[in-house]
Amino acid sequence: MRYLIIIYLLLNQIVFAQTTISGKLIDEQNRPIPNVSVSYKKVGSAAFLGFGRSDNNGLYSLLVKVTDVDSIQLDFQHMTYAKKSVIIANRTGEYSYQLIQQTRQIEEVKVANMPIYKRKDTINYDVNAFTSKQDRVIADIIKKLPGIEMQGDQILYQGKPIQKYMVNNLDLMEGRYGMINNNLPADAVKKVQVVENDQPIKIMDSLVFSDRASLNLELKKFTTTGTGKVGFGYEPVLWDLNLTPMTFGKTFQMVNSFQTNNIGYDASKDLRAFYTGGMYFGTQATISNGESFLAIRNVSSPSFDEKKWLDNKIFLFSTNALKKLNSGLELKGNLSYYHDTRKREGFTATQYFTSNDIIYSSENIDNSYRNQVFDIGMLVEKNEKDIYLRNSTKFQKKWNKDFGNLLFNNSNKIEQHKNYTDEAFMNSLSLARFIGKQLVNINSTIQYNHTPQQLAVNPGQFEDILNEGNPFEQMRQQVLFKKFAIENSLSFMRKIKYWTISPTVELNYDRNKLNTAIDITENNHQTILGNDYFNDMNNSQLNLALRLRIGWEKTQWKLNFTTPYNLHYFNVLQQGIKTLNNELKSTYYPSANLTYLLNVNNELSTSISGGRTYGGLNNFYNGYIISQYRSMQRYDARLLRTDNKSASFSYNYKNTLKANFANVRYNYTDGFRDYIFSSTIDELGRHTTTIIDQNSYNKSHNFSGSVSRFFSNIKTVAKLNASLNWSESDYLLNGIMDKQLGRGQSGSLEIINSLSTVVSGDFKTNFGRHKNIFSTSEQLTIYTNYYANIVIYPSNKHSLTISNSLYTNNMKSQKDQYFLDFTYRYRVDKWKTDIELNGQNLLNNNQFIQQFSNNIELIQSTFELRPRQFIISTRFKF
Repeated sequence: MRYLIIIYLLLNQIVFAQTTISGKLIDEQNRPIPNVSVSYKKVGSAAFLGFGRSDNNGLYSLLVKVTDVDSIQLDFQHMTYAKKSVIIANRTGEYSYQLIQQTRQIEEVKVANMPIYKRKDTINYDVNAFTSKQDRVIADIIKKLPGIEMQGDQILYQGKPIQKYMVNNLDLMEGRYGMINNNLPADAVKKVQVVENDQPIKIMDSLVFSDRASLNLELKKFTTTGTGKVGFGYEPVLWDLNLTPMTFGKTFQMVNSFQTNNIGYDASKDLRAFYTGGMYFGTQATISNGESFLAIRNVSSPSFDEKKWLDNKIFLFSTNALKKLNSGLELKGNLSYYHDTRKREGFTATQYFTSNDIIYSSENIDNSYRNQVFDIGMLVEKNEKDIYLRNSTKFQKKWNKDFGNLLFNNSNKIEQHKNYTDEAFMNSLSLARFIGKQLVNINSTIQYNHTPQQLAVNPGQFEDILNEGNPFEQMRQQVLFKKFAIENSLSFMRKIKYWTISPTVELNYDRNKLNTAIDITENNHQTILGNDYFNDMNNSQLNLALRLRIGWEKTQWKLNFTTPYNLHYFNVLQQGIKTLNNELKSTYYPSANLTYLLNVNNELSTSISGGRTYGGLNNFYNGYIISQYRSMQRYDARLLRTDNKSASFSYNYKNTLKANFANVRYNYTDGFRDYIFSSTIDELGRHTTTIIDQNSYNKSHNFSGSVSRFFSNIKTVAKLNASLNWSESDYLLNGIMDKQLGRGQSGSLEIINSLSTVVSGDFKTNFGRHKNIFSTSEQLTIYTNYYANIVIYPSNKHSLTISNSLYTNNMKSQKDQYFLDFTYRYRVDKWKTDIELNGQNLLNNNQFIQQFSNNIELIQSTFELRPRQFIISTRFKF
C-alpha cells in the first residue's frame, strides 16, 4: 500500500507539472499566420526541448515538460517574418503575438529571380522579366503586367483605378501620371510595385481600412533621365517633337516637358488627372470646369487609335517640381499651357424613334476647334504619423473657339460659331492631428468659376418659335455663368478595440448665377427677344450635414458603415421672382460595405447603398436656351427628386507565386425620379426639351470579370475580360411615354509574348453585341476587332514592327476595315539613340462608319480618317 501511494504521488506531480502554452500569431494587419515554427527551451540554453507549428487560423499549442525552471524561452520562426523570441513564466497560459514581416537574406537570393513576388501588402513586378527589345517607356511594361490593365492612360489594378502613382515613394504629379508613364525610360526602373490595401494618409493607417491600391516605381538609382523625340514626315508636312527631361532625387523631383506635333497624338492627355488627392478626408486637388450650356454639332470620333483619325496641331509646355524638406514637409508646384487646334469632318445620319413614326435627318459636318488651357498650382503637404496637412491652390483658364460648317439634309448650309471661356480658382485645406487619443480633422474648400459663352448660327433656325415663321439671317445665344462654392467640415475619429467611430459635421454653401439672352438678326437689324428668351437666375443651396462613419475590423473581416443625414435650404430668384424661398429638404443616404479575407489569395466584398437626393438648381430657368443649332430647352422651376438604390458584389483572387490574377464583379442599380425630360422633335429633326412632372424609372444589372496570368517559362502574358449588362429606362418623346431596353455582352482577349530574341508580338481581340429595343423598332450592333503586332529582330540593332488591325461589324453600309502600319527602328548604341521610320495607314483608308443609340435616336456616323503618312524620327534619352 505504501508503494502504491508513492507511485500515485509521483504520477500526480508529473501530470500537474506539465505546462500547456497556447495562443495565436497574427501579422501587422491582424491576419492569422499559418505554418510558423514554435519552439521552447531553457533561458540561455541552445538546446530546443520541443516544438510545434501554427495551424491555418494562426493557433499554436505546446506541451512543456520542463519542471526545474520557473521561466522558458519561446522562439517563433517563419521564412517571411522576423524571428521573435520571448521569455514567459513556466505555467499554463495563452500568449498571442504579432510578427513583423521581414525577408531574410537567404530568401532575397531566391526572390531576386522571380518575376512576381509579394512582401507584406506589396506585389513586386521585376521589370526585366517583362521587358522586350522594343519597349522604351515604362507604360510599355505596365500594360503587360498580370493583374493590371490600362484603359487609355488610366491604370487599373484588379478592375479598380489606382489611388496613387509614385516614383521612389513620392507623388510628384498628383494624378497626372501620364506625363511620367509615357516618358520615363523603362530601363531606369527596377521594380513596379503595387501596394494593396494602401492607406496613403499615414495618421489614419491604423484607423481606417483601405481597399484601394497604389502604384510605386522603384528606380535603379537616383537619376536625371527622360525621353526626347524629333521627327518629320509627309503627307501633309508633319512634325513630332517631344522633350521631356526628368530628375528623381532623394528629396527633389522635377518633370519638364515641351511637346508639339500634328501627327494625331493628343499630348494634352499627359496632363489629365486620374485622381485628386486627399482620399478619405475628401479634399479636392482638381478644379471643376464651369458649366457649358452650348455646343456646335459634332460627329462622333472612332473608338480606336487616335493617330488614325485625329487631325490636330498642338503645342504644350509643362513644368512640375517637388521638394521634400527635412521636417517632412513636401512642396509641389506645377505650371502648364497648351494650344490645340483640331479639324473634324464627317457625315451623320440620325433616326428619331417616336411612338408612331421614325424621323430621318442627315448632316455633312466640317468643324474646326481651337482650345487653349493655362494651369498653375501650388501644394503644401505634410503626411506623418502624428499630423496630416494638405493645402492646394490652383488657378485655371480655358479659351475655346469652335467653328462649324454644316450641310443639313444635303440642301441647307448652316454656320455655327461658339466661344467658351472659363476662369476658375480653388483652394483646398485639410488638417488632421491627434488630441489625446482623438483624431481631429478640419477641411475647407473654396472654388469660384466665371464662365461666359456664346453660340451664333447662320441662318437662324426655329423660325416658328423665334420669328413668327419668317426666315432670318442669324440667331445668337449668350450665356454668363458664375459659381461660388465653399465646403467646410469638422470630424473626430477614435478607435476602441476593433471599432473605429468617426462623427462629422459639414456646412456647405453653393451659389450660382445664370444670365442668358437670345438675339436675332433680320435684314441686318438686330432684335433682342423678350421674356420667353432670356434668364436672370440666382440660386443658392445651404447644406448642413451630419455623418457617422463606423468601421469594424477583426482578423479577416472588415466592415464600414456610413449614415449621412443632410438638411438643405434652397433659394431661387428668377427674373426677380422668388420661386424658392428657404425651401427645406432633408435627405438620408446610408451605405455599407463588408470585406472578408478568406486567405492571402482570396477576398470577397459586398456593398449596398440607397437614399434620396434633390437637384436641378441650374435647370431653374423658364426662358429658352439654344444649346445647339437645332436644339432648344427651357425648364419650369422646381426641385428634382431622385431615389437611388445600388448593390454590388466582388471577388478577387491573386496568387503571386503562380502569377495568377482574377476578379469578378456584379453591380445593380435602381432609380426613381419624380420627373422626366420631355423631347419634342419636328419633321426636320429639331427638338426642344422641357421637364415634365411625371414619374420615371430606370434600372440596370452589370456583371464583369477578368483573368490574367504570366507564363514565365514561355514569357507570355494572357488577359481575358468579359461583361454582361441589362438596362431599362423610361423616356418621353412627342408626348408619348415609352421604355428603352438595353442588352449587351462584350469581352476581350490579349496575349503578349516576348520569349524569342528573334521575333515577339502581341494579339488582342475585343467583341461586343448590343441590342436596343424602342417602341417602334429594335437595333442590334455587333462588332469584333482584331489587333496583331509582330516584331522582328534581324540583328541586335535592327527591328521591324508590323501592326495589323481589323474592324468588323454588322452594318450593311460598312465593309470590314483593315489597317496596316509599320515601324522600322535602328539602334545607335554609342549615342543611346533610336532612328525610326514609321508608316501609318498604308492602305490609305479614308472613312470609318460607326453606329450608336440612346433612348430617342439611332445615329450612324461616317468619320474622315487621316491619310497615309510617313515619319522619320530620332528618339533618345536624357
